[in-house]
Amino acid sequence: MTLSIGLIGCGYIAKKHLETISQFDEVELIAVSDIDGNKMDEAILLYNQLTGINRIIKKFNNFYDLLEDKNIDIVVIATVSGLHAKIASESLVHHKHVILEKPFALSVADGERLIELAKAENRRILVCHQLRYRPIFRKLKALLEKDALGRIHLGVASMRIHRSESYFNNSNWKGTWKHDGGMLLNQGIHLIDLLIWFMGDVNTVYGDISNNMDIKDTEDIAAGILTFHNRAKGIIDANTITKPNNLGYYISLFGENGTFSIGGPSFNKLERCYFPNSSHTNEILSLMEDHNEHKYMYQNFINVLNQKETILLMDEKDAFRSIMTVFAIYEASKCNKVVHLPLESFSTEEMNMERVKKWEKK
Repeated sequence: MTLSIGLIGCGYIAKKHLETISQFDEVELIAVSDIDGNKMDEAILLYNQLTGINRIIKKFNNFYDLLEDKNIDIVVIATVSGLHAKIASESLVHHKHVILEKPFALSVADGERLIELAKAENRRILVCHQLRYRPIFRKLKALLEKDALGRIHLGVASMRIHRSESYFNNSNWKGTWKHDGGMLLNQGIHLIDLLIWFMGDVNTVYGDISNNMDIKDTEDIAAGILTFHNRAKGIIDANTITKPNNLGYYISLFGENGTFSIGGPSFNKLERCYFPNSSHTNEILSLMEDHNEHKYMYQNFINVLNQKETILLMDEKDAFRSIMTVFAIYEASKCNKVVHLPLESFSTEEMNMERVKKWEKK
């Protein structure tokens, strides 16, 4: 069964989706939407070049018009972060399955609503945490489920990247709490999701953040200490002030029987891989060069919709757990205290209010 796709948002990240969509016979792009007509034209041109077929693809300046098209089965949402939850909700109400770029939502209320709507409308949501689909991480997850490292005592997620002033000056939404949501939600969320996936549910969070760039509101340094349900500890350190350019991303797990640590600009350097069973190490090493996770992510979603698979590796409930942890770091920083999960309420817009309060006290 061929599934029809409508793309909402034709900016930078949309190109990656178009490249992936073009590799499948089971899906076909039939419509795009963006407020910028030139971007729609560019997206259509790229897709037709990638597929080698000159298709006529519908264009909609208003995404509501795209959602009214009953021929569309799946909506890919690649817009400004602050619009993710709104457009995803409308897509579900219009009986569309959803592929949603991260972050999943910028508030607890929006996240809860998406989960409820997906269930009520019997639709599926795939949130683009594609690193779960990288073979090396899937193998690591399978080994952890077999206690290959024994009990995990500590997990560390580190992000050391660079975001220049021009990165924020090129748009009016990046670096704002209302429309962007912060560095942890946009860049750090992949690492945090992996850490939770490997180590389990989080019980308590303590964190602190700071902003050292006057041109934006959101954080560029963040630190978090997590306590998991199994009493293991987690550490998050993230920054976007690494000079002169990206240093890399790192995930490390320290267990009673072994250690796993991977890092580098694109998780391409295995720092340590020690398992008591050497065959596990060899299995991990054999998967280092496979970085086709975006394709595997789409394949899983397509297979689930076509009833060839039953389990969606990354759905709205998993995404909700990840953003909840980020929200807890923000809340802990705001209140200067340990925060217990789950949070009853939180919105990144509350951080704007906190910034005003601090300014008024000076």
